[in-house]
Amino acid sequence: MRILYVVSRPLEINTSSSIRNRATIEGLLALGNKVNLITTEFDKNHSNYDDSILDNNLLSKGLKIKYLKLSGVQEVAKVIRRYKFLKPLKELASIIISKFEIYDNLKDIADYALKTNIIDDRYDLIISSSDPKSSHLFVCKMFENKLLKDIPWIQIWGDPFLKDISNSNRFLNSKIKKEENRLLRYADKIIYVSSITLREQKKLYPQYSMKMSYEPAPYIKQELYPIDNETKESITFLYCGDYSSNIRNIKPLYECIKAANHMLTICGSSDIKLASTENIKIYPRVSFKEIKELERKCDVLIHLSNIEGSQIPGKIYQYSGTNKLILFILDGEIEALVNTFSQYGRYIFCQNNISDISTAIQQIYNGMYDSTKFIVEDFQARKIADGIIRLH
Repeated sequence: MRILYVVSRPLEINTSSSIRNRATIEGLLALGNKVNLITTEFDKNHSNYDDSILDNNLLSKGLKIKYLKLSGVQEVAKVIRRYKFLKPLKELASIIISKFEIYDNLKDIADYALKTNIIDDRYDLIISSSDPKSSHLFVCKMFENKLLKDIPWIQIWGDPFLKDISNSNRFLNSKIKKEENRLLRYADKIIYVSSITLREQKKLYPQYSMKMSYEPAPYIKQELYPIDNETKESITFLYCGDYSSNIRNIKPLYECIKAANHMLTICGSSDIKLASTENIKIYPRVSFKEIKELERKCDVLIHLSNIEGSQIPGKIYQYSGTNKLILFILDGEIEALVNTFSQYGRYIFCQNNISDISTAIQQIYNGMYDSTKFIVEDFQARKIADGIIRLH
């Protein structure tokens, strides 16, 4: 099958959605499909640039990439990234733009949709994947202008539009809902990577509910680490992911480990400043390659749920491709999360408070969860990709 895959943010920019898209493409290629990727040109000066996400493995398997050069806002952003002293200006501009703009700063990719010969092949299937949401806008414009007619279109939503937890400007809600409705209208199938989001979206857009389904995010590859059964005086924990205070509450974990004799490494961006201690190391975002090295060295991987909303941080799926212990810290939609993930018998659940986290850590130390050190086959890239293409 010939597949066009559209994502407006290049895979070379290190985000959870980039890792998910990389894994999905990996799965599609593994099934023998030919995949062409349309994305935007990457900037090596971007703070999250990471060439270890898109390695030669994908290219050697036949992935073809068309990079679109954006001007306007993106051209200005590139200049600012070159000159660090302009960063406050960029932050101010972002705040101003967010007051009236509902799309991300890659939305100009949609302008290419009206250009001739942008799609130079006949495809059996088109897949657009967020985030960013502008990925869907690109394909939507092609359908609206009748440049596409008979090719099935599958949308993959990492985060919903209106109900995105990062949507801080509620004054734009009516505009966002109208735009989300516009995007959903043309899709043949709509996939959400959270079953909780699927439930909420069906309620919000009942007219499209029959097109909606759930497919979890895939992990890139399985990592079977040597199991160390030796008794240790302390356990090494790893949390990799952003932890903005309005989305995730990392403080109970931080305070719990700070008072214990265990070790914790935290890697990610945040609006709060945590201080490193003798047993806690705080880092900004690190490369995908560095994350895998930290993962190899740790004993327990930590998944931190969102404070509210239906979105599930993508790290849980990536961690599920390893045989490391996984501490699943519950927050927000607790009952729904437990119902979704307890079926696998893989995760160590606790609520997001010092007492519950401390109890779970003691149980881990006592070896109560050693039987959970296995890979979840259901999130394998090839299996997820097969589920996606069977929908069309």
